[in-house]
Amino acid sequence: MPARSITYFRRLWRLLPALVCAGLPALARASYATQVYTVNTVDRTPAALAQAMRTALVRATGHVEVGADPALAGLISGAQRYVLGYLPGPSGTQQVMFDGPAIDQAIRAAGLSVWGSKRPFTLVVLSPAPPQRDQSSDAAALNQAAELRGLPISVVPIRVRDANGRILPARSLLATAQSFSATELLIGHPIGAQSIEGGPVLGSAQAPLAGTGGGGQSALWRWTLVTPFMTRHFTGSISSGIDRTVALLAPPVAATAADRVREVRVRIENVATLPDYARVETMLAAAPGVERAMVARVVGASAGFDLWVRGGAVALARMLEGSARFQRIEPAAGLVFRYRPPVAADLSP
Repeated sequence: MPARSITYFRRLWRLLPALVCAGLPALARASYATQVYTVNTVDRTPAALAQAMRTALVRATGHVEVGADPALAGLISGAQRYVLGYLPGPSGTQQVMFDGPAIDQAIRAAGLSVWGSKRPFTLVVLSPAPPQRDQSSDAAALNQAAELRGLPISVVPIRVRDANGRILPARSLLATAQSFSATELLIGHPIGAQSIEGGPVLGSAQAPLAGTGGGGQSALWRWTLVTPFMTRHFTGSISSGIDRTVALLAPPVAATAADRVREVRVRIENVATLPDYARVETMLAAAPGVERAMVARVVGASAGFDLWVRGGAVALARMLEGSARFQRIEPAAGLVFRYRPPVAADLSP
């Protein structure tokens, strides 16, 4: 091993205790292998197996529209050919096991993308907490939507606001997520309860707002997704938070040559402190489309990273330019960005 590499790894090893003490573990990207091709089914009839195959295809790609895509009609009508066996399911039901590699190959042959089975574990928090009568139905709706899209989640009643009812900064939220071995948080509350950016509190932070019904499946929800790379807001039904999260994480439904995974080198300037280094490394690894990340070189306040990115340099540049934490220095010089550390109480990562 070259002397420069030996020196670097010795330096990184000395940094690890400080990174742990800072509460910012490098590359803290919890991902779980999702059961994409083991699907609940009511029976073993051709119609039931076709429906189970539609579910498997939605999970495999992350996109609900593939269930009606003519390019995959043969997979659906011929679902029986891909059955490997059956398992006992929950509550007396049964599960069908499909041949995942064969279906993946067929999806790609049809010109569509496959979402890898390792996906980020997401904590879902409803705040203000729904009334007791709605809690079980809200959780069931969320879990059903997540199961359909193949996103591993856990609905948990954790604190996401301070004593004044304001949403906590992203750094605190992500630290909480990491304590549950999760990567990100999805926070939902009924419209009118409070601005997610921390506006005036109209109702108790722990009780439903009068007149909203506390949420429920028919209510309109304000959702905020907080990941190590980005913060996004969207509005919709109880299940729309899951749907929009998957839309951000899954690859585009139509595969093209430009969507292939490519190795990319990026240099980040202004990485001045150990917490900065840990945040940058974690953010890059958590960016949508990044399948692997590793540090390549550290010189002063400049850090180089090798990333394996779906869509290559063009996709990575587009993602970083859309982040509040990175500023493109000079496009002609390649992928070189300046890191912008968060300020106090900043909601963005």
